[in-house]
Amino acid sequence: MELKLGAGLWVFGNTMDRFCTKGYKQPLSVLEMLELAGKVKGLKGVEVHQTDFEEVSVDEFKKKLQDLGLVVSVVNVNVWGSGKWKYGAFTQRDPKLRREAIDEAKKAVDYARQLGAPSAGLWLGSDGFDYPFQVDYITHWNLLIDGIREVAEYAAPDIKVGIEYKLKEPRTHMSISDAGKALAIALELDMDNVGVVIDFGHALMSGENPADSVAFLARYGKLFNVHFNDAYGLWDDDMIVGSLRVWETVEFLLYCKLTNYQGWFSLDMFPYREDAVAAADMALRNIEAMWELANKIDLEELKKAQETMDAVETQKVIRKLIFK
Repeated sequence: MELKLGAGLWVFGNTMDRFCTKGYKQPLSVLEMLELAGKVKGLKGVEVHQTDFEEVSVDEFKKKLQDLGLVVSVVNVNVWGSGKWKYGAFTQRDPKLRREAIDEAKKAVDYARQLGAPSAGLWLGSDGFDYPFQVDYITHWNLLIDGIREVAEYAAPDIKVGIEYKLKEPRTHMSISDAGKALAIALELDMDNVGVVIDFGHALMSGENPADSVAFLARYGKLFNVHFNDAYGLWDDDMIVGSLRVWETVEFLLYCKLTNYQGWFSLDMFPYREDAVAAADMALRNIEAMWELANKIDLEELKKAQETMDAVETQKVIRKLIFK
């Protein structure tokens, strides 16, 4: 299995939060962020949003990609970054706004085709609710799934549509909140080009073990993409890969290997106060190092230990990776 390492272009941009709304860094253009991505050793792919091409033409972007030796792995759909999406996008009850949201997703598919990217990413951050009784859940789910179906049909057969889940933020309750819901949508739609995106930190937020979620989705051939970061688990911290959850990350990589995952490992980090290039470089070096640890595990010995279902026995196997 090959490690295909990439990063979201946003990793290299200005970072802000609700306390520092102007950002901790200087704003950069799309091409300036791409230039920074090109400085990270071993980084081969970038993820973008369809809204990036409101600033730069596809031809200009493609030329810069070629100059830097990069490719686009995913074109993501931004239908959350404007106030007009405050009540939702695919679940929007205003038919004009809902149509606009779906058309934006189709635009991402168009850009994916033009850029040679295999996938479009659907993280529907504005689709959810904040208060009890705020939405009609029955109508809400019908609109959501119908919207994804329309985009997937437009993308078929050549562009994959990856559904990314998250528990909360920006809504207190996001509709597609865990691996089970994302997979249920993919199975209901029953289309070869519809699958799921695992974000390592989102899985932790949802109370999942990321390796377990990999195995679960792999049963159905529905793991399409990985967003990599690290987190304490209570929030979407988007920290440097391997800075916190080392054991869980090694296990995650092991099960990506065991299930023959063929997609990208793309950084989805927000280095608020850190140098973005240095943070991305550290994350990729950590991934490579933990991949080597995963490859050093004696799988026969581990499987024998797992048959006992005794945590002490399994820890005896894996602790050898670090503790001599």
